Amino acid sequence: MLEGIRRYQYSWQVQVTFAFLALIMAFWGFGGGGLFNTVHPIATVDGRQILGDQVDREATQIRQVIQQMYGANAQAVLKSINVRQEAVDRLIEQQLIGKEARHLGISISDVALQDKIAKETVFQRDGQFDFDTYQDVLRNNNLQPSEYETAERDRMIADTLRSMIDTGVQVSDDEARHAYNLRNERIGLRYVEIPFSDFTAKVSPTESQIADYYKKNAEQFREPERVKLVYVHYEPLALAAKYTPPDKEIQSYYNQNAKTRFTHLEQVHARHILIAVPAGATDQEKAAGKSKALEVLKQAQSGGDFAKLAAKYSDDPSNKLQGGDLGTFGRGQMIKPFEDAVFAMQPGQITMVETQYGFHIVKLEELSRAHSDTLAEVKPKIIDELRTQAGAKLGRTAAQEDLTAALAGASLQDLAKKRGIDAVETPLFAQGEPAGGAERDRELMEAAFKLEAGQVALVPEKGAPYVIKLLAKQASRIPALKEIEAQVREALIRSTAEADASQQAQKVLATIKSPADFDKAAAANKLAIKSVDPFLRADRSVPGIGEFPEVTDAAAVVPAIPGVIDRAMENGGNSYLFEVASRAEPPDEEWKSAQKAFMQEYVEQRRAQAWTRFLDQLKEQAKIQIDSEQLASTGSST
Repeated sequence: MLEGIRRYQYSWQVQVTFAFLALIMAFWGFGGGGLFNTVHPIATVDGRQILGDQVDREATQIRQVIQQMYGANAQAVLKSINVRQEAVDRLIEQQLIGKEARHLGISISDVALQDKIAKETVFQRDGQFDFDTYQDVLRNNNLQPSEYETAERDRMIADTLRSMIDTGVQVSDDEARHAYNLRNERIGLRYVEIPFSDFTAKVSPTESQIADYYKKNAEQFREPERVKLVYVHYEPLALAAKYTPPDKEIQSYYNQNAKTRFTHLEQVHARHILIAVPAGATDQEKAAGKSKALEVLKQAQSGGDFAKLAAKYSDDPSNKLQGGDLGTFGRGQMIKPFEDAVFAMQPGQITMVETQYGFHIVKLEELSRAHSDTLAEVKPKIIDELRTQAGAKLGRTAAQEDLTAALAGASLQDLAKKRGIDAVETPLFAQGEPAGGAERDRELMEAAFKLEAGQVALVPEKGAPYVIKLLAKQASRIPALKEIEAQVREALIRSTAEADASQQAQKVLATIKSPADFDKAAAANKLAIKSVDPFLRADRSVPGIGEFPEVTDAAAVVPAIPGVIDRAMENGGNSYLFEVASRAEPPDEEWKSAQKAFMQEYVEQRRAQAWTRFLDQLKEQAKIQIDSEQLASTGSST
């Protein structure tokens, strides 16, 4: 997921954001003694335990990061991932990284740690480290200084180790050019389609053929396991809808967050179009780049659509298709010449800036002056936050109480009614099928399928919990033929028609001895030829058909152009014959313009791959045990 929000180096605001988010993702591997010795670990890494409270903490921090990153869309993102599994995976990697760092003798001095913390902008006031601000930020994120500093030291050790891995990644110009060619090679196609639907009317299976097909393909008709449950969702805002926090509490919350959440530095929202000039370029190359930039600037200042101009001209691959959007950023997050120019502009203004990377045509979308929110301005937000906090606490307490009552035989419907919320009863459903809205919560679905009929569970124990009861469980089964005879008949007809379409394609292909025969064979069999304009082979999709990697892969190895792919292809049951009409690598001029930006992107990609391989090797060498039942378990009983 985090790879999906990485931006090109001009979007350094993401790095600064992550520096702050690191605060709430900091707990790397607590373990221990005392009472923890009696707790069964969720995982062990070479004998070192990962306990449930660590997993809960890490999962909570992951949720907080996602909420900050995705805002209103956070819940949809959270429901699409297994947060606890992600937390365990991170904790395992952290254990392995720490062990390897100790083995290599990597350590961070107190001076280096202090210097690193002092440079964090979130701890600064007027550009200088401020101890009171430091304490406020940690307090607002429920962190003790000792805990944060230990975690920050571990993070610096991991960064040092990763830097060592990065240093070992070397990419030659030839290798980068080859990768660029593969990504940007364009192919043009011509093809004929032989739909299976053309043959279905000719298929009339007998009862014995249907029975025989069912017998040979019975597994194809297996129905998945299904469950039916009733659940109560203890959503904080629903439980605390009538709660109004006292003014004293609102004021206290505002005071605690005034220097952080409610104080805003000057920020801008800008777009750019980069006309790249490679390092070491000649005067002639620089002049050519500037000339091109001035022409684009003229078009933009004359009312041209900036987003379309960015898509057409920009050499910044990270945002050209997003209209050159750099997002919102503050001072200190961009290279100096770029920053100075942008912060001197007025909204709507378009200008050109020269930096070490080339020429930027910049448009300022918005300018937000440094300011502090007044209590009156943020009071509604504070009330919502305090209401959510109160509701979350009520939800945890209510869910535990109702779990106990449900285990004693109380009806979830009655328990929910007393709380003023609803109990939802689902239909029988399989994984991936509609479940009365519950299908959006992955943890809930996983827990439901682990229960037996009559069992009750609390899912999850953190966040906004559910109490669920499994009403029925239907085992996976293969229905009797008489139940699904019509379905089997349709499957047999389609299977036969697809085979007939494929056989017809093979017959047509046999008549094509050279590209010159492609049109003749199509005409002889009354097949219409469809043409596809050149498209990026790396997309692995054929316009007009859809995803079709077999074709784009085969098109790359056709020896001569034009040339016919030497086999029939199938997609969605239809059969196809293809002629590769054109195949072209990007020209040298395009590569020269994109080389610097692509090289940086490609090196980062290779470094990320190297780091992943390194972690995989550590995992292969380690003895890792995960208690999957405890990981998914949230307390069930009959």
